[in-house]
Amino acid sequence: MEDGSMPMITAGIIAEYNPFHRGHQYHIEETRRQTGADYILVIMSGDYVQRGEPAVTDKYLRTRLALMGGADLVVELPVIYASASAEYFAAAGVKLLHQLRCVDYLSFGSEKAGVEDFEPFVKILSEEPPFYRRQLRVALKTGKNFPLAREEALKECAGREYQEEGLLWDIVRKPNHILGLEYLKALRRLDSSIVPVTVRRQGAGYHDENIRQPFPSASAIRSTLRRGGSEQEGPDTFADAAEERQVSANMARKDSLSAAMGEEIAGTFLSAWQAGETVSWEELLPFLSYAVTMEEESPDDFFGFDRDMAARFQKMYRPGLSFSELTKSMHTKRLTDAAIRRAFLHRVLHIKKEEYLRQAAEAPVPYARVLGFARRAAPLLKRMREQATIPVLQRPAEGKRFPEGSPAAGMFAADIRAAQLYEQIAAGRSGRKPVSEWTRQQIIV
Repeated sequence: MEDGSMPMITAGIIAEYNPFHRGHQYHIEETRRQTGADYILVIMSGDYVQRGEPAVTDKYLRTRLALMGGADLVVELPVIYASASAEYFAAAGVKLLHQLRCVDYLSFGSEKAGVEDFEPFVKILSEEPPFYRRQLRVALKTGKNFPLAREEALKECAGREYQEEGLLWDIVRKPNHILGLEYLKALRRLDSSIVPVTVRRQGAGYHDENIRQPFPSASAIRSTLRRGGSEQEGPDTFADAAEERQVSANMARKDSLSAAMGEEIAGTFLSAWQAGETVSWEELLPFLSYAVTMEEESPDDFFGFDRDMAARFQKMYRPGLSFSELTKSMHTKRLTDAAIRRAFLHRVLHIKKEEYLRQAAEAPVPYARVLGFARRAAPLLKRMREQATIPVLQRPAEGKRFPEGSPAAGMFAADIRAAQLYEQIAAGRSGRKPVSEWTRQQIIV
């Protein structure tokens, strides 16, 4: 209760906001409308995302943009899970919301499906009947990567009870549907009281890179940043062509981002991006190269690598390769590009397989670190601190209280290590001194 008599309704969203845009703002607004929520609590990836790469800007700026866009409180998803596959990412986000004991709804985007449309596959994945497990093994043995093998096994299993129908099969193909399926599976396995709701995705598809739509995707925004904002840039014969092209590109970029993100949010974001406050895989590549020199550690020790992938990496790696060349050399039918990037990222961040599996088994999400909140959400923060079954951290130094050698201490150390690396690179690119992660303050708006 917020004041002892009135109920407090809170809806949770699990997100990356890489970066935040109008579609995300619509999701927040529509979630409030559908659920009547007083507060929107976001579980957000930190400095690295599920695609296996650094976020386009750090978690503090992305937290600020989320709060500017209507979120009330932002909690960090530990890097071990934020940089993992959809199953681990979704399960950890749901577990975190469940342990906060103050969340009534979980809202996620969906291209077409309602919650009830996911039921056939949620049932199969939650129970994993023998026929499904057998079909999954058969598909994997044919050389398919795991997402395709699982899609095939789910279709075979569901097809025994349900007639083939476009929307049903669409659920195992579309990115938002796949995450939604994982959220619902995690809620069922936890027997959580959190009620799932879907918000129909508006505008561009997940991978659509066309910025000129009412609700362009984050992929379109990242593509615009790389291109400079114009759809087509023809040759210029003037002597100062390079400078004019740069000015034109910056103007086009600003106009495109303002339309996609909103003027205030785009201005805040673009200032940081133009200052160099971002990190890409090309900046991380020297750290991967250094890790290769650590001969006492096999790639197979790190989460995301199996024996075959580790052997292929040792065969294909050559000093001087660009990141795109390296990932291309690693590509096989069985490995997705995202899986390759995630494995490389875990090696750079020193996230070991044994450590990951131990932490996941013993303490899936042992703390909730608050990255920021709106002042209006003070009652929610108070309630969360009182009711959560895990520690709620508002300052990094609070993480030092975890017992040495505990899963919580190991997971928090990985968060600090990952953030320090991102900050050192971003600070170097922008020409400023790095800020220690231990001294970081919450974002309050």
